[in-house]
Amino acid sequence: MPSVWKQITFSAASVLCVGSVVLLVVAMSTERWITGQILCKTGAEIVNASNPEMDKFMGHIYFGLFQGGKTKNCGLGNRRSKIYIFPKLVRTLNSGLHIMVFLFLLASMGFAVVSLSFSIYNARKVPYQSIKGHKGLYLWNVIAALLGSFGVLCFIAAMSTTI
Repeated sequence: MPSVWKQITFSAASVLCVGSVVLLVVAMSTERWITGQILCKTGAEIVNASNPEMDKFMGHIYFGLFQGGKTKNCGLGNRRSKIYIFPKLVRTLNSGLHIMVFLFLLASMGFAVVSLSFSIYNARKVPYQSIKGHKGLYLWNVIAALLGSFGVLCFIAAMSTTI
C-alpha cells in the first residue's frame, strides 16, 4: 500500500486525467474550432453601404471537426444554415489531413485514458515496474500532449490550405 502522500498525489493526477479526457471529448464535439465574419458584398453594393452601415451586411461563419454553421445577413435579416464537413466540404478540404486530425485526437484521448488507468493503479498499489510508476505517467501524458498538438497542427494545415 502506498503512503498517504502518494495516494493523494496520484488521486489528484487521476482527477486531472479525467479532466483532460473530458476536454478532449468536448473539443472533438464542438462546432467552433474556427470562427470568422463574412460580408454579403451583393447587398452592400446594391445599397452602396458606407462603413457604419456595413454591420447590416455582416454575417458569421464557424465550423469544427465535423460540422459548423453560418449566419448570413444581406440586409434583410439573418439567415442561418448548417455546414456539414464530410458530405459537402470533403471535395474542397484536404481529407487526408482532416482524417489525421481525427486520428491524432483519438489517439491522444486513448493515451489520456491509459494515463488515467495508471494513476488510479498507482493510487491503490505500489508499482513494481518503472513504466507503471510516476515516470510512466509522465510518458503517457507527454505522448497524449504531443498527439493532441499534432492534431491541432494538422487542423491548422488543413484549414490554411483551403481558406
